[in-house]
Amino acid sequence: MTSAVEPAASSSARRDATVLAIEKAYRTVVNISTERMVTRGYRDPFDDLLSEFYGYRRPQRAYTSYSLGSGVIVERSGYIVTNQHVVERASKITVTLTDGSKCEGRYVNGSTKHDLAVLKIESKQPLPAIELAADGDLMLGETVIALGDPYGLENTISRGVLSAKNRKATWEGEVVFEDMLQTDAAINPGNSGGALINLDGHLIGINTAMMAEAQSIGFAIPVKRVRQILSDLLSPEKSKGVWFGAQVTVQGGRLTVAAVQKGSPAERAGLRVGDEIAQMDSESVRDSVDFESRLLRKAAGQDVSLTLQRGGRTVQATVALTAVPKVSGFELAWSKLGMRLQPLTAEIAQALGVASSQGMIVTEIERGGSAWQAGIRRGLVVARIGGLDLRQESDIAAALGEVASNDSVTMMVYTSVRRGAFVVQNVDSVRVKAK
Repeated sequence: MTSAVEPAASSSARRDATVLAIEKAYRTVVNISTERMVTRGYRDPFDDLLSEFYGYRRPQRAYTSYSLGSGVIVERSGYIVTNQHVVERASKITVTLTDGSKCEGRYVNGSTKHDLAVLKIESKQPLPAIELAADGDLMLGETVIALGDPYGLENTISRGVLSAKNRKATWEGEVVFEDMLQTDAAINPGNSGGALINLDGHLIGINTAMMAEAQSIGFAIPVKRVRQILSDLLSPEKSKGVWFGAQVTVQGGRLTVAAVQKGSPAERAGLRVGDEIAQMDSESVRDSVDFESRLLRKAAGQDVSLTLQRGGRTVQATVALTAVPKVSGFELAWSKLGMRLQPLTAEIAQALGVASSQGMIVTEIERGGSAWQAGIRRGLVVARIGGLDLRQESDIAAALGEVASNDSVTMMVYTSVRRGAFVVQNVDSVRVKAK
């Protein structure tokens, strides 16, 4: 008699397409736990009296907030994609792999608008990375599988179908996401940032939300948008300070140069808009994410060899990577947004009643400028520009470096209002058009 604990043979009917897809993608999904330090914005009624007569102000109480989510390894050297809301403002990020090993996660970049973020973990060995499906490779009714860690239950799998495409997600009457995928596969709290895959084991979306008032209605960010945003978030300029100087995208099934920065290493190497990239360092390139991931393995001073197709002929180009030129973040804030910023120290935060010492305080505003018209005033605290938290000047430079004239910039700002014995902290999202 055969033991019940013996693994099923490879020819068993139980090892169907669903099982094979899970086996292919399972180890690429990780658990993400975060810690966030939060300072209470409440003041005892006697605080002001003590401060006025005795020069004493009691420190605000702080506590640690914990949250759980999921992520997907998209590059073998340890780059992980997840939802921005899973890791935003985290003071500590811990990533747990499917084998149980734990690594410290480093926040690389993120986009609040698209609710996507990139983390980096260090590994001595190449990690399993998920394969992204083609942008349009979606079929209504096809079987899909959600992988993640709902409610902290690690390595959970649920199956359903692709119920709809191009759904709009709204919040308080405002459209916040478009082109979302809808599925009846169970997506619960903690699944956020996990993988939605097809029966080929390819990523078709990043799980992001469920409809609280309904059953079996979950949403995922489609792979097309994931690929677009990852290409931007993984750019060596933003992630490592290494300057390549060209944007690439897939057009008509071919990886194509979409833009070339003036004076950049790419321009000096002769790259032109419309060039098709056939090979990088003598190897074929799948898509823009693969291209940016390979660039991340390079350092300033190294070369990138490209084989290009231009007007029916083959062209060889060698791009000599350099460090990104240093740009003052403070000057960018003034020249592009019309406001001067300075770091928010713990002492200034306490004086303002702000429950965080992270961010930049507005010290001067250009009257009549776009920031002024958006309601930004002296004394406000800017905590985030775009998807980047502002911790130091370089964060401002990274957030505004590629913002062009008339581009809209989303900022998260804090305001503090005294109401009797209480200090109420308001958090607002403000859109400012760059000059």
